[in-house]
Amino acid sequence: MGLILFTNATLLDCTGSEPVFPAWVAAENGIIKEVGTGPAPDLPGAEKVDCRGKTLMPGLIDGHMHASLFTNDLGDLHRKILPSTSCFMAAKVLEDTLMQGFTTVRDAGGIDAGFREAQKQGLITAPKMQVCGRALSMTGGHADPRLPTEIAPPVAVGMLGVIADGVDEVRKAAREQLRMGADYIKVMAGGGCASAADEPDTVQYSPEELEAIVYEAKAAGKTVLTHNYSTRSMKMCAEAGVHSIEHGNYLDRETALILKEHGCWLVPTMATYEIMATRGEEFGIPSYFLRKMKEVQKHSENALAIAFEEGLKIGSGSDMVGSGQPYKALEIELKARVMGPMKAILCTTRDNAELMGISGRVGTIEAGKCADFILVDGDPLKDVKVFQDREKIVAIVQDGKFIKKNI
Repeated sequence: MGLILFTNATLLDCTGSEPVFPAWVAAENGIIKEVGTGPAPDLPGAEKVDCRGKTLMPGLIDGHMHASLFTNDLGDLHRKILPSTSCFMAAKVLEDTLMQGFTTVRDAGGIDAGFREAQKQGLITAPKMQVCGRALSMTGGHADPRLPTEIAPPVAVGMLGVIADGVDEVRKAAREQLRMGADYIKVMAGGGCASAADEPDTVQYSPEELEAIVYEAKAAGKTVLTHNYSTRSMKMCAEAGVHSIEHGNYLDRETALILKEHGCWLVPTMATYEIMATRGEEFGIPSYFLRKMKEVQKHSENALAIAFEEGLKIGSGSDMVGSGQPYKALEIELKARVMGPMKAILCTTRDNAELMGISGRVGTIEAGKCADFILVDGDPLKDVKVFQDREKIVAIVQDGKFIKKNI
């Protein structure tokens, strides 16, 4: 990795400051050493990278992705693909995610700690990641993959759940995921779109079960994130001490105030609804999935607007599945329609790092943090769609190492 000096950059450091040109950044052994403006210093032995005015900014962070959801018929995933094959397919999704400019991700259910460790050891080309393993699901819940005719759950990679009912079972299930190296616990606290047997506007799990899960996570120094659409389930989760609500499409002002009172994050995932609602037939997703995606998509922008106006802590995730996996950066464009370009970009960098508890390492370009950068040929504040054009992301740097260099 050595010493690298980026010069002549338009620096968007994602601290909240406006872009600065000319700027320079020095990184050594994967860590940002110094950041400055004006003419770059002479650093003997440094590899010099002339940014030529392009935008140098932190690597993007996807706060809600599913590396193992690589097919359009999620209900049949485990019936058609061998578990070992699934691992290689998930690794390809992760590599493609990195090539979209996302140097860090939070996988929201499916892959286990082995993928995280494989990335650390250099065995796969992938973003840095946090994982939760399998989501906790009640019998008949959003991550119960069984058909009505099945009794035993399948064993495979994918968005499959640990089926647990009652306080004792959920407590043990949470402890088991923590034992296996989960960075946090994921709970299906309401119905969803990809599951055939439930509707989004429903509640799953009781307050007592949720409180037991949160207790176990906090006891291990970890957090809980929950899958929710309905206001009832969001309120219940916030009151139980959940760290972040994922999706939240039916959010209203009353519920937003409850989330704010409890310091609960909201992580809207708008891109997946946009893609699936407009291209679902083309992708061949099941009719029940498409119907529900179109329904919740109607509410996603309004939910974000309420959250933004009420001052909630907002993260950003794409939640892309199947054929939608290559379009993660669409999330920034959709959020920008409500929040404006700068806030949308900050959600995908600085704020997601805070959400994940890693703001001391990534999310902004500041001395002492990891040298995770992207170099963008364009001004993202004038055109946030630039992130969706891979050719415009001319360089990707992770821990001081070039993953892509086309300058």
